[in-house]
Amino acid sequence: MRKNLLFSEYQPLTNSSNDSIFAYEALMRTTPRINPLIVFQQAQINGLLYELDTACISNAIKEFPIEYFGHYSLFINILPTTIIHNEFKSFINNLLIHYPMIEGQIVFEINENIVKESIWEQKEFLNSLTYLKSLGFSIAFDDLPVSKASFQIIENLTPDFVKLDHTKSKGLSNSKDKQDLISLFLEYTDNKVKLVLEGIETEEDLLTAKRLGVPLLQGFYISMPKRLQVFDRVLEKEVQLILKP
Repeated sequence: MRKNLLFSEYQPLTNSSNDSIFAYEALMRTTPRINPLIVFQQAQINGLLYELDTACISNAIKEFPIEYFGHYSLFINILPTTIIHNEFKSFINNLLIHYPMIEGQIVFEINENIVKESIWEQKEFLNSLTYLKSLGFSIAFDDLPVSKASFQIIENLTPDFVKLDHTKSKGLSNSKDKQDLISLFLEYTDNKVKLVLEGIETEEDLLTAKRLGVPLLQGFYISMPKRLQVFDRVLEKEVQLILKP
């Protein structure tokens, strides 16, 4: 952080209905390349988790070309511990002051794998989610397991997006169980809560996801994460060519 060695790469999320780019997800990278999980583990050991997470959030916004705002939403990962930090509201307000174009454009993505079950019940956590929504930010829950508790969370907290990871999409075309699982999630999502399927790596899995009616898709088959320099309609056309059978 001191040497400014963090940067962001961006991976598109596409509409399955028309193959257009709907949004990008910002992914933290370092120079030299280090597994982001290791970086966050070291930050936790050194008591710098909040500082690292907010630095990544700021960086994701700063490096996202300003011309993209208004055209695409931006998904940014955020730790639950950051959301309940006592300086978080001040951080968010400063972001809006410095980057007013982000209003209504940012989706904060909360990973369920690192959410302690008790946090879903914490007043501070729920209040912070409500506060973010009141400012025009959207919320995504990532990696929710298939359980009654997950569906209860969706019903109670009404996120704007629910994301399923690569374990649900890999081999989807050949797995009746995975297809049934995704169909089950689709029953709990609609225009208010949209389902995103990550980890699309083959054309067969892409076509199966489309057939099932998954509204938003993401994965290496569609596009690898990359840095964005300028507003580029060529990239969207390339993605459309890949997605069209």
